[in-house]
Amino acid sequence: MQVTPPPPPPELVTPSPSPSPSVSPTAPVSPSPAASASPTPVPLAVSGLPVNLHPGESKTLTIQNGTGPFTTSIDTPLVTATVDQNARTITVTASQQTGRATITLNDSTGAAVQIPVRVALDAGTVPASITLRVTGTQIDTQWLTLQIQKLLLRSVQLQPGAALQVNAFTLPPALGPGATAAVPVSVHLAGGDRYFDVDVVPTVNLQNVQADAFAPPLLFYDDDPEKLTGTGVLFRGQVEANTPARLYYYHENTGGARMLAVVLSSTSAQPSTVQIIDSSAGPNIDVMTVGHVVSRNFLLQKPLNQGLVVDVDAQTPYVADQFSMNALDGAAGSVGIRVLDGAPVTVTVVAMPAGTPSAQIGSYLSQPQLPDDGHHRTGMFSLQNYANEPLAFTAPGPDASLQYGAHTPPVVDPPNQPAPAGHDYGEYGVLRTLNVDIDNPLDQPQTLYLYERPLGGPVRSSFLVNGSLVQVGCARASDRYQIGDPISVGPHAKMQLPVWTMTDGGSNYPLEVGVTATPPSPTPPPITAPNGCFPKPAAPPTTPAPGASPAPGVTAAPGVPQPEPTG
Repeated sequence: MQVTPPPPPPELVTPSPSPSPSVSPTAPVSPSPAASASPTPVPLAVSGLPVNLHPGESKTLTIQNGTGPFTTSIDTPLVTATVDQNARTITVTASQQTGRATITLNDSTGAAVQIPVRVALDAGTVPASITLRVTGTQIDTQWLTLQIQKLLLRSVQLQPGAALQVNAFTLPPALGPGATAAVPVSVHLAGGDRYFDVDVVPTVNLQNVQADAFAPPLLFYDDDPEKLTGTGVLFRGQVEANTPARLYYYHENTGGARMLAVVLSSTSAQPSTVQIIDSSAGPNIDVMTVGHVVSRNFLLQKPLNQGLVVDVDAQTPYVADQFSMNALDGAAGSVGIRVLDGAPVTVTVVAMPAGTPSAQIGSYLSQPQLPDDGHHRTGMFSLQNYANEPLAFTAPGPDASLQYGAHTPPVVDPPNQPAPAGHDYGEYGVLRTLNVDIDNPLDQPQTLYLYERPLGGPVRSSFLVNGSLVQVGCARASDRYQIGDPISVGPHAKMQLPVWTMTDGGSNYPLEVGVTATPPSPTPPPITAPNGCFPKPAAPPTTPAPGASPAPGVTAAPGVPQPEPTG
């Protein structure tokens, strides 16, 4: 049976919407007022920040945005704030008090902005231009860098607690006698929380003053009292215009902290122009190292006539050296002093309380001289024709040698000043010249050696051999130790070898120096070796009790005995 299918459903048609009578079909549709975004209000602000003022200083700030009238309040009465409603400005004026404060600015709508204010002094002041006069046939750049740093430290006026930082600078490639140069140096004064930092670039004007080398005929020796136990004058001597002098000082501090200074002064109203060749070192608890650095640097500076030229008058004493010393610190120096022009100057070594400001050092120069310690290592001595000795060797031998450091230079009594009775056993401050003459009459070349041999205990040495520096490490045992490279002498040849040396403060003398054909030890042994400078004692053997074991984490480390130096 067939069934007739039902008819298909009618086609579904979606009617098109009729356009709005008030809006064109192609016109853009505006959003309803309820969907519009509100404009963002511009916040109240102030231009001209930060507000950093010196005491009594003012600064004007500009009010940006906001609705007047404007009012201010201050949490600390450190500054005042005055508002000009028409100009929309705030004038902030600091009082004489330093510190921090906060100004709050309000407008009529209740909007507010906080303005931090700081009132402080600068960390210090730096002259825009400084002059440094030097001498020298050649100028070592490391030495010159140090002198510029010292000059800036001396010239800058720092607030208490502020710190000076001298940034790297570029020196001229050469600065021969008569030459000049201008060196800009970037300087930062760090004030911390108390002062404003200062960043400046002063100019250091370098002048190499032409001056002949000089050999002081007079030695001022200051090592009594060697150990500082109080404050006062340690040594005082006068340098005449026609009589240069060399000051050699050596001191160790005991007890609390102190300051040690070497000062040049004058009673004349007219400046005296003075050349100084200064080799000083310290403070350091290792007194042998202090003494060694003094002698080593002296041998490097003296042949070049490398020094400073300064002016000294009644109003401006010159502080050549200044050391802040803690307990057991040592300081020493060899200072050549020559008056190039003007009246005599007085050189004073003085101990002062720790932290004495530079401006107050002059007030200590007239204090009484401290009593000596009974060793009498002080005085004024003649260097005329002293310590200039020949040392002759003829191959194949015997060895040639001499000793130094066991005698004292002759005492002198300079006119118009007392000479304290004393001695200089050890010949500290004496420049010794050894004129080594070598003769090889043989048909064969010879290899020879310059050597030293300790005779008085631990010693360190510096030698200038034919213009080259040689340093010998610490030695104690009475053995021969080689100085520099072997010496080669051709057949039927003669050789002259100039050798300069100076005894080290903190070392022990006498010392033998000689020439030999027998190879000496190339170097001293390690400092803690059995025959070293300060041998380390072996730990005594111990027999543990039956069943006993060492405590965990405990080891025995015998200490290295310290030297008992003679200055």
